[in-house]
Amino acid sequence: MLLQVWSRILEKSFLWIESVSLFALIFIIGFLFKRYVARFVQNILAKIGLVLHDKIVVITISYISFWFFLIALYVGILKAPINTKSAVIDKIFYGVFAFSIVVLIASILSKLFRRAIQEKIGSNILKFSITFIGLVLILNQAGVKLTPILTALGIGSLAVALALQDTLANFFAGINILASKQIARDDYIRLDSGQEGTVIEVNWRTTLIKEIYNTTIVVPNSKISSSIVKSYHFKKSEVTSSITCGVSYRSDLDQVEEIAKLAAKEIIDKYDSASKDYQPIVQFTDFGDSSINFILYFRVKTVYARAFIKSEVLKNLYKRFGEAKIEIPFPQRVVTINKN
Repeated sequence: MLLQVWSRILEKSFLWIESVSLFALIFIIGFLFKRYVARFVQNILAKIGLVLHDKIVVITISYISFWFFLIALYVGILKAPINTKSAVIDKIFYGVFAFSIVVLIASILSKLFRRAIQEKIGSNILKFSITFIGLVLILNQAGVKLTPILTALGIGSLAVALALQDTLANFFAGINILASKQIARDDYIRLDSGQEGTVIEVNWRTTLIKEIYNTTIVVPNSKISSSIVKSYHFKKSEVTSSITCGVSYRSDLDQVEEIAKLAAKEIIDKYDSASKDYQPIVQFTDFGDSSINFILYFRVKTVYARAFIKSEVLKNLYKRFGEAKIEIPFPQRVVTINKN
């Protein structure tokens, strides 16, 4: 009897030793894979300049290490001398393994999407959608009845949609803004309501616009989507600026045109932020009460340089007109008195 007891104890001890040994062996193989093989692949990708692929490899390696641990744990439990139901263990490990694959695929696709769109909102939606669909398929394969759960979620979603109507409108408007690519980060835009500035972020509910005064405007995405938006960066960065001026009726208009162009050209040649490929244009517009009015057009490389270059051109124009004795008249009227 005692021999049988000792025999069983020794048998279980050997089984435990075998279980722990297998777990340790597989775990060490996974550790060595992450330590040497993974680093070797990362170094190769870094040398050839595949930065995005390097990030994807980092994500994949972390999951492969987890899979080694999962396999080691699975083999160790199967070999351990404990009373377990193998079918339950199989389902649990299958579910965890399959879900980790789904999350890995979602992470990789969201990284690729983020590279194309450059915004978090779209990549987060994609990652959540793939993860949710994968979880539903895994639970369905495991035999979990999803019909009652989905029905409850459907009723709850309808109630949430009605309660969060404005929030959802902003959410889908944000998706539309990002998908259209007509407004992007660092673009300078002007809304039909008058606000203008640089887009610094488009998130799930609002768009943040930084004004030239270093203040930030928070605009709901639905307002952006329904507004008439003037973009100064859509497919090009150069913008045209102008100065409106008037000269005396006694002025030589050909001389006025030549001096105005020269005044603008001097500033354009002086500053790199002005567009040197665009020649200044003068257009006489109308006969005013006190002056003949004209508009001087020139172009700058970015909208941020517009105010500075315009100020410099205006000062130089005033200086050149003064040197040439060209009058910029004050508002005045000629009154004729009838002696009778």
